[in-house]
Amino acid sequence: MNNPNPTLTDYLSFASGQGINLERFVTHGGRLLEPADCSDLFTGITNLREKIGFLRGVHPRLGRQLEFLLEFFAADAAHPTETVRVVSEAVRNEATFALLYAMKDLDLVPDDMPGVGFLDDIAIAEIVLARHAEVFGRYCSAHGIDWATLQPESRN
Repeated sequence: MNNPNPTLTDYLSFASGQGINLERFVTHGGRLLEPADCSDLFTGITNLREKIGFLRGVHPRLGRQLEFLLEFFAADAAHPTETVRVVSEAVRNEATFALLYAMKDLDLVPDDMPGVGFLDDIAIAEIVLARHAEVFGRYCSAHGIDWATLQPESRN
């Protein structure tokens, strides 16, 4: 990528044409988030909820995971930015990145590819949940959510 200051959209466009390490993809995508990206998520929240509803029928686990990340995002966003937040920037940004990735039409694997179209969305959600399992597990305990239905599958 030749742009010294890429936006999230630039990054997604570049990454979709390259062989990619998904762990680095999530890390870098989270680091590129800007306030405008969070605004995009709020603006597109109705479409994202519709997509999650669809996914709950065809990929129930992914649907539940994205629904959880959206709840987590909304709970965190409800705190004014001036206040001390309990959640680290990395957790917040990577959860937001996973949601934006699921929401956007530009994918590493197009969603309309039969049988495999959501594998990239699944992998990204699983990576975010695995990396921050301790934080998400505590959040689930505090809010009466069954973490066992959301936690990532073993990556061994």
